[in-house]
Amino acid sequence: MNPALPFHSESRLPRYQQVANAILNDIEKGILTQGDRLPSINEACAEWYLSKDSIKRAYETLCQSGFITSVHRRGFFIAGSPKRHALRVLMVAGQLTDCVKQLHDAITTNLGREVIVDICSYNYQRHLLCQVLTKHLGDYHYFVLMPHLIGQDPATLQCLRNVPGKQLILIGHQWHEVLQHGHHLRYGGETALFEALHNQLPALRKYTRLNLVLPEHDCFDAESIRAFRRFCTAYEFDFNLLDELTETDLKLQQAYFVADGLHLSTLVDYCQRNGLRLGEHVGVVSFLETDFTRLLAGGVSVIAHPSAEVGRLVAQILRAQPGHCPASHSLPLYQQCRASC
Repeated sequence: MNPALPFHSESRLPRYQQVANAILNDIEKGILTQGDRLPSINEACAEWYLSKDSIKRAYETLCQSGFITSVHRRGFFIAGSPKRHALRVLMVAGQLTDCVKQLHDAITTNLGREVIVDICSYNYQRHLLCQVLTKHLGDYHYFVLMPHLIGQDPATLQCLRNVPGKQLILIGHQWHEVLQHGHHLRYGGETALFEALHNQLPALRKYTRLNLVLPEHDCFDAESIRAFRRFCTAYEFDFNLLDELTETDLKLQQAYFVADGLHLSTLVDYCQRNGLRLGEHVGVVSFLETDFTRLLAGGVSVIAHPSAEVGRLVAQILRAQPGHCPASHSLPLYQQCRASC
């Protein structure tokens, strides 16, 4: 039996995700049942006018989650009852940043095959966020939203209220005071970052200037910039905001706060080529925790989103464990003081 595939040309979900979701919907409705054969990859391409890559990736996603199975030389078949399989979750973020990917990985690590997590972006545009939510209500069991850097106007608030409260998980600090709806996992903001910078004060005292390097391919929220400026003013640091980072910007006895891996690698490469030691000649603090920051040259100091803890709490919500996770939960920023500062 071939599933109907109601594609939305204006949808921001990739085609492979739309294919997987359409098959899952037919399983849940009983249209497709255990043992039913799906079209082969070539048949699906011809019938649905899609590329082989889209069909192959959709089938691989469903196989990995246990919804379908592949039988050599026979094709793809519905594996069993969906009720013992994965929840479907849509993550919606401004951009698909490293931080968003880390949160995705943290959720799937905690739940494994219990959940399928799709991701799409709204490019920090309110109308795109509302469009995504409107089009996919009913397609997912839960919506994990990071509605950052958009206005809290009535239209946006109503758009968020249209998602059933039990299915809505809001991540960040901007919405809990104006929207008493859904689950709120709060972290960050001006005060939180100021306090995290204060914790680094003893290590930062040896530097003559602090530089905040703004990310190239993402937005940096105004509250974080205010926190940095307020900290530098309060403790009488000379400071600078850099839109980009080149070798001419790198100076001895200055510290650099970086928000993406590209700028971090630029700093490290420069120091290595010039025989400079992190934490002695140049200070570095990263706003993103990675294997790179943990292992490099004794480690890079970090002030970052608490992705691992947020992923654990999201997993508790998805498992419907209300006693373990309140509707509103405040988390501290993740901090590690290492050799780089």
